[in-house]
Amino acid sequence: MDRQLQPNHTLRRLMAEYGFTREGLAEAVNNAAERESGGPGNCGARLVGYWLSGKTTWPRTGTRGLLEAVFRRPVEELGFRPPVTGRVRVTVRESVSVPSQDPPVLRRKFVIGLGSLVALPVLPESGRLGVKDIEHIHATETQLLRLDDQYGSEQLAGVSAHYIGHIERTMRQCSYGGRIQTELHRTLGNMCAVAGWFCYDSARHEGARRWWDTGLRYALLARDPLLQARVWSYMSRQAVDLGHGSEAVAIARAALDATRGRREAYLSALLHTRVALGLAAVGEATRSFQSLHRAEQEIDRTEADAQPWLSFVGPAEVLAQGALCQDQLGAYDLAVELRRQASDLRGTAFRRNRFSDRVHLAECLLAGGEHDEAISVGHQALSLLPEVRTPRWNTHLSVFGHNVLQMRVPGATEFADHYREATA
Repeated sequence: MDRQLQPNHTLRRLMAEYGFTREGLAEAVNNAAERESGGPGNCGARLVGYWLSGKTTWPRTGTRGLLEAVFRRPVEELGFRPPVTGRVRVTVRESVSVPSQDPPVLRRKFVIGLGSLVALPVLPESGRLGVKDIEHIHATETQLLRLDDQYGSEQLAGVSAHYIGHIERTMRQCSYGGRIQTELHRTLGNMCAVAGWFCYDSARHEGARRWWDTGLRYALLARDPLLQARVWSYMSRQAVDLGHGSEAVAIARAALDATRGRREAYLSALLHTRVALGLAAVGEATRSFQSLHRAEQEIDRTEADAQPWLSFVGPAEVLAQGALCQDQLGAYDLAVELRRQASDLRGTAFRRNRFSDRVHLAECLLAGGEHDEAISVGHQALSLLPEVRTPRWNTHLSVFGHNVLQMRVPGATEFADHYREATA
């Protein structure tokens, strides 16, 4: 009897995450082939269908490399299975030695671009989960956030989605008590919040919404209003980008109300800046400034270190949000001043935010008529590429380049050439 085909659910999930149809993935593979060899590829929707159905479980050598280039991960992590007689290249490796009384910590490795390698802890496939497993998940979230601070989110959305699936599989295969179950729901919710942020910063708004909806469900299971507030803080920021200022205000205020008396000052400051930005988006200047003042007051009373996901919240971030508010209100000279102050205060650990500082400053200078300085600052932003990859702000920089060309700003052609080189 013929072996029953086993559909490649992993590939189907990743295609949905990346927004690929069968035809779209085929086109992406062919584009990768053209970049690799200079000639056209021959991948079609039918071949993609074979991969999805399980009819093809191990693509040809050349195609495997192209798929890895498209998804930026080993082909084994796309759901393909090598022939059992062959030598399998694994992606789970043992970490540095640990004390003999503890089991070794395995780590799954991902290439995230420019040769950078991120190794994430692998959870057990059977047995009973405990506190150490929760700690591994917390460490993973912190590691991904630090990578985002340095390099941006472009390739982290896929990595975080893969790891969430790994956690969920572990939960189905292992046993655990009630307290650990609550912690698993909480850590999964936080990972979903992170994945949503990475999608949002990659300009994939629908993917962000899906992850945040899932994160809110886990927050309900964990009975954790602080996790809910975290997700709402991201959703509020997205609402402004989508042109829904009133919705942004309502979401941020709901987060403030739900966490009254239990949130730390860093979270309070962040939520007040979200309210301020939403108010600015609907033209409520006075109330926006009042919310920014509340954010400054909260920063003034911070003492202990912030949680990893709030580590970016500080005086520089409040100034940066103030610049965004002034931009929304059309006060470009004030926006420029606040962005300059934010940039001066920004720590070296936040290279991604330093990139956004430069991009937004260039935009505000151009809007305010300071064309020469705008071009100069735009070049400074480009100098941070390709190390920093944040599609949301890359799009802003692309639009800036288009605008200076349309306005025939002196130096616009040289900037366009620099942009093409930096993003090639």
